[in-house]
Parts: sequence; structure tokens; C-alpha cells
Amino acid sequence: MNYMDEHILDLKNKLNAASNNGNTILSQTAVTDHGSSLSEKNSIVRLGDEFITLEWRAILDGQMEVGVPKTFSFMPPEQAKFKYPSEHRPEVIYTSEDGTVNITFNRTETTLTAEELPEFVEQMGDVLRSVQPIRNWMGTQVTVNRFGLSIGRIRFIAAGMDTNLYNEILLFLHEGQVMMGTFNCMESHMKVWLPIAENTAQSLHPASPPLQSTFKKGADSQ
Repeated sequence: MNYMDEHILDLKNKLNAASNNGNTILSQTAVTDHGSSLSEKNSIVRLGDEFITLEWRAILDGQMEVGVPKTFSFMPPEQAKFKYPSEHRPEVIYTSEDGTVNITFNRTETTLTAEELPEFVEQMGDVLRSVQPIRNWMGTQVTVNRFGLSIGRIRFIAAGMDTNLYNEILLFLHEGQVMMGTFNCMESHMKVWLPIAENTAQSLHPASPPLQSTFKKGADSQ
């Protein structure tokens, strides 16, 4: 299958919209080497000397669930239009209290089989390297999280308006459709926030049918 077509262009636009925010980034790295730990139920994450409470949020019209810091707020559409001017802005944006750490999610029009995901992730990595001001390319990989979901992970540090940005992109499938998540923060803060990036990937899973039937578009599950 040739993916360097309108599907790649569509995803490239979405990736650029998510990563071109001057205070945001996209990246991902394991946290085991940074002295951080996740609780068994993933309800609490340790950030240095602090413990951050997580709560489940329904995303993408209730199709998926993810653990997000309780202090992160759902960004209203009007604020999202200002922070992400592109028409390809993410559908779902959760942001920290100071707005410097963001977790976003998008659906795409691309369909794949599970076997095609690794090649697709490599192709998207090549696209990103051609369009982003990369400072440090940290690679791509496909991992399986604790819910059994295969996730393509793309990591890099890019130049922002005022500072370098640590970027993580997650590419995963739901009923054959490619979904995209991003985690972003300043490079100077990335070691602190790596546990949240890791939790985002580890906690993603399809939502139960009741959530899918009651979820309303445009609202989070708070």
C-alpha cells in the first residue's frame, strides 16, 4: 500500500497543527530510568517529590479512554482556536494549569491493519523529519501497552518560538482507523513530565459500550 498520498498529507497537516504551537511539543520515552513509578491501577503518578492524581477521560466521541492528570483541564473550542490557529487543530486537548504541558487526540481518515502499523509509523517519522525543525531525533518504535493496544511512538525535540520542545506522537488503531495522540512540554521540563507521557501511552484503551453510547461530542468525561 502506498501511504505517501492524501492520507499522509492529512496526517502531516494534523501533526503540524499539533506541534507548531509555540508552547507545546510532541514526544515519548520510557520512565524507568528516571526514578519514576506508576501505581498498579495507574491512578497516581510520581513527579519528583510530588504525586499527581490521574482520572479516566473518555475521548474521541467516547471510543477510547485515557488516564489524564486530574489538574489538567479540557480546552474549550474557542481557546483551542487561539492556541492552535490551524483548521487541522486536535479534536481533544487537555492542558496543564499553566498551559505549558498538553495532551491531544485526533481521529484520522486513514485505515490500516495491525500488520501495516509499523511501516506506517516509520513513514510518518520520515515525514516529520522533513517538515519539523528537529534538534534531536529520538526515534520511532511500536510497543504494546498494558491493555494490549499496539502503539507507534515517535519521539523528537524540536525548536519552538522561545525554547526547544520535547515531542511525543502516538499512532494507534481503533476498529482499523488510525488515531493520533500527542504529548508536549518544554525540553527543560521533560524529565519531570516523562511519567505523564508514559502514562498516556500505557493507559490508552477502547472504552466500554456504555461510555460509547452516552458520550457527547465536544465534551470531556468530567
